[in-house]
Amino acid sequence: MIKIKKIIIFIAINIIISTNLGAEMQDKILAKIGNEIITNYDIINEINTILALSNEKSKPENLKSLQSMAFQSLKKISIKKIELERYNVDDFNKKDLDSYLKSIANNIGIENLDLKDHFKKYGANYDYFVNKTIINLKWNSLIYTLYKKQLDVDEELIKSELNQEVKKNKEIVEFNLSEIVLENYDEKKISLIFKNINENGFENTAAIYSNSVSSTNEGIIGWIASKSISDDYLQEINKLQIGQISSPIKNRNNLVIIKLNDKRTLNKNNLDLARIEQNIINKEKEEKLNIFSNSHYVNLEKNTFIVINE
Repeated sequence: MIKIKKIIIFIAINIIISTNLGAEMQDKILAKIGNEIITNYDIINEINTILALSNEKSKPENLKSLQSMAFQSLKKISIKKIELERYNVDDFNKKDLDSYLKSIANNIGIENLDLKDHFKKYGANYDYFVNKTIINLKWNSLIYTLYKKQLDVDEELIKSELNQEVKKNKEIVEFNLSEIVLENYDEKKISLIFKNINENGFENTAAIYSNSVSSTNEGIIGWIASKSISDDYLQEINKLQIGQISSPIKNRNNLVIIKLNDKRTLNKNNLDLARIEQNIINKEKEEKLNIFSNSHYVNLEKNTFIVINE
């Protein structure tokens, strides 16, 4: 059970409104998550990081939302870090790290600055951001190691169904999607998520609040064939224009919010069936991995000693 000394809705920080926030503020311990601490500086740095990733300046009306996002992000990374230390996990895919950092730079649209200089402009600690990304990648490695024997899917059935689909239709539709997956939710949290999407962007909100493995890549799923998407999802996706966000979709115990990034139609004569098959297989495995990742994290959070100080 989570043990909390004092609960506060928003961390009380007198934030200085500027291009970076509170760089000279005295540091103070605001919370303890297990054996990890969260300080005044950590919250401010995390807010600056969120602003850097969204390439936005701070706005007074967004500060409470940013404080909440910053604390949730730091709490999640602290709990993951403790678990990784328990299992002595050191391995992660360095190519995934490089690819993620490049995608961040591309999403921000940096032209004359590298990513490190961009973070410096916002008063955000770039090295800490990289380390946080590594923790998330190690977490994915841990979850895969713990649950890989339970990730089997019927690959032959997938290939058979795809071939039948190609025979029936002249074209295959693919969607480029991003997602936010919520396991523990209520109306208040749903409202908070959409507020954060509007104020801080879908990608930032996914990176901090989503319980999906894709959260380490800002919620990006990539190109998915319509055949691999469940009817409930497809019904909502078909309502969207490119760039739009779906209403919340219930999936078992989860709530999923989808963003349509792009859409394309492929002629069956020019299909790369092997690629589509592998995408479907990967997606089904990822959905199973998400379930295990969510469950593992929620159990850890429930059993982590948390103290929040005023």
